Amino acid sequence: MFDSPVVSVHIPLALRGFSGGHDEITASGDTVGEVLAAVGHEFPAIHDYLVSPSGDLLPGVAVFLGPRSISELQGLATPIELEEVLSIVPIGSL
Repeated sequence: MFDSPVVSVHIPLALRGFSGGHDEITASGDTVGEVLAAVGHEFPAIHDYLVSPSGDLLPGVAVFLGPRSISELQGLATPIELEEVLSIVPIGSL
């Protein structure tokens, strides 16, 4: 049985109040959406800021997998490889 890849999720300063002050969280998942859901399981306020109730990424935030925006890839369905870095970038006001 294979485990899901473990990813470092970089939390911007503006969202660290939702993550207990952590600037990085380790989470696992096979897709970007699964990783964000895992982060949200531990820190629900971050998930509520990032993902709508229908499961779409909310406006005002960008998510990068390595150097590429997931909007250029497969969105929340973008597959995760081993040792990836996911970065959350607010593009609007909080």
